Amino acid sequence: MLDIFDGIERTDAKGTETMEPTMEEKLNACIELCEAGDPEMCAFLGKEFYYGWNVPQDLDRALRYLTVASENGDAISQFTLGFMYWSGRGTEPDQDKALELFLQAAEQDVPEAMYNVAKILLAKDFEKNRDEAVGWLKRSANAGYDTAYDMLSDLED
Repeated sequence: MLDIFDGIERTDAKGTETMEPTMEEKLNACIELCEAGDPEMCAFLGKEFYYGWNVPQDLDRALRYLTVASENGDAISQFTLGFMYWSGRGTEPDQDKALELFLQAAEQDVPEAMYNVAKILLAKDFEKNRDEAVGWLKRSANAGYDTAYDMLSDLED
């Protein structure tokens, strides 16, 4: 397995020296691991490219890498990918796909995903989905997501 934090040997006129890898070398090593199917590295890189942290923002790469991580059960990748589909950021909007991804993340106890599940359910059919949405909002609120408390209060009024 490639260790991206190992020193890299470089030879110049003075001889061979072990040096710290550059950021570009580290990034390339991370991309190589992700492209080889490493779901943890894909989760890391997906978020880096989505938010533009340490790399130029690239929503196409973010979508691709987050999809790999999501399919391998990474809850935060499922949440972020769900938001991409919900908002249409980096992809065509797809409420059903967003709901599916938010549900996967919510079932792994991501409070904001629970809240988003409730919002989508209420938007789809308020009366039919109200009880299920309230259940997700209560779980989200109990997990400490304050915005869920606010929405619960609004539903009770």
